[in-house]
Amino acid sequence: MTASIEKTVAALSRLKSDWQAAVLLVLLAAVFVFRFFLSEWANLIPDECSYWAWSRQLDWSYFDNSGMVAYLIRLSTELLDRHTPFSVRLPFLVLSALNTYLVYRISFLLFRNRFHALVSAVAFNLTPAFLLGGSAAMHDNSLMFFWMVALWAAARFIRSGQTDWFYVMGAAAGLSIQSKYTGVLLLPSLFIFLLLTKRYRGELLTRKPWLGALIAAGLALPIILWNIEHDWASLHHIFYIGSGSVSVDRRILDGLGYHGAQLALVSPLIYIAMAVATASALFSSWKNPKPEYTVLLVFGLPVVLFGLLAFRGHVEANWAFMGYPSILILSIEIISRGRAAASHRVWRWFGPRFQKWAMIFVVVPVAVVLLHAWIGILPASLEARLGKADRIVWETWGWDDLGKHVGSLITPNDVIAADSYQLCALLEFNIPGNPKVRYLAPWNRPTQFDIWNPSFDDLTARHILYVSTRPLQPSSSILTTVFENFSKVEPLPVYRVMYHGVAIRDIYLYVGHDFNPVTPRRLGPRSLRYTDY
Repeated sequence: MTASIEKTVAALSRLKSDWQAAVLLVLLAAVFVFRFFLSEWANLIPDECSYWAWSRQLDWSYFDNSGMVAYLIRLSTELLDRHTPFSVRLPFLVLSALNTYLVYRISFLLFRNRFHALVSAVAFNLTPAFLLGGSAAMHDNSLMFFWMVALWAAARFIRSGQTDWFYVMGAAAGLSIQSKYTGVLLLPSLFIFLLLTKRYRGELLTRKPWLGALIAAGLALPIILWNIEHDWASLHHIFYIGSGSVSVDRRILDGLGYHGAQLALVSPLIYIAMAVATASALFSSWKNPKPEYTVLLVFGLPVVLFGLLAFRGHVEANWAFMGYPSILILSIEIISRGRAAASHRVWRWFGPRFQKWAMIFVVVPVAVVLLHAWIGILPASLEARLGKADRIVWETWGWDDLGKHVGSLITPNDVIAADSYQLCALLEFNIPGNPKVRYLAPWNRPTQFDIWNPSFDDLTARHILYVSTRPLQPSSSILTTVFENFSKVEPLPVYRVMYHGVAIRDIYLYVGHDFNPVTPRRLGPRSLRYTDY
């Protein structure tokens, strides 16, 4: 009788587990259907347009960052023979699926629980940042993939003991650096993992880990050579944007702002769960670190590192994203084990009610963002005052129609120019035929467009269709402009971005006649050193 009851309970438990797994798989499928339509429906945002512009002029590296995002975009647009939002995003849509599989596989390799692995894969996709941005044509998605490949190889090494996996880790580290400069953190993460794990510490005295590091260095070598050739432009750029404020009060506010952004992008309840579980993992393995816990913790080091650096200098909200999947995998395992063992009442907090509210805190903000991008949910009067502060509307409204409007004004001999690199890229993508747009501005801050066209001498005596988000006025003691470099500036009707019948953004268009790059002031070449800015 007792055996029969135990069999019934076991069968019911398996049925419940199978039903839950089916629900998770359906949810995962829904996420990818959503991403597919989002990739097709949503026009490219300014950063995506910039990387698409890179893809049209391939190089070993670029002013802002390394070039994997450009290589993937070029591969896709060449294969599909078109330049559309979907063709630009397709590689990253594929990578989002591969990243999901890697999260699942890493969790299963380390902990041998398929259900927990599936929960990790779903939770990874349901954080707002990855739900909305998982298929965006951004550095972070290719970095995430190669970072996860390295973690997968490390998990395979832990399970098999085969040291040839160090070569895979090295290749993944090099390709991570090729994806984004912050990928260089993968190498110290692997070093710290070996150093902290007694079982594998001796591997540091063997050749294979160091050969893996040499593979990584070899793959990153083109970036170094490009920077040598271009006066270390990327290094100056990184130091400039990461310098932050000299004011202590401002640094504290910037740091708090960064962590507030993490709460929003990861979701507050998921962020809290990860913090509690990580603290528990650190405490439980302090004296005798488990390899499974250690490898996940060290691959999450960017989260801690940038969280601290945010109080010292400027840190973008997405810089630590590659560290979250490993922390998420670890957190789900820790919480699941704690709830199963009922070892401490803190784990009761993360039951069905917590999970329900965690889902609400994901779905509702994402729905609000999409609704605002689609139809606009703020009153027009408020939206007009917010301007660029509302990044959702600023980055998604009006650019495709502006491109069509500018395209209707072009004559065969016109040169199109703009005064910001993002506006140049937006125009290139959205103007029919995708003509090249010149970056034309008198200020000293350099951009990638200065790498491509350091001199303006080839524009001498040309008529230029000039586009700007600010009026082009004669130079003053406050602002230097290119107004005087034309013999005549002819204003065209202002293009207005409409929002519920109200103009919320003005784009100014001019025809500048007989451009002179020398008088009254010399324009270009611009210094690539931010110290000269």
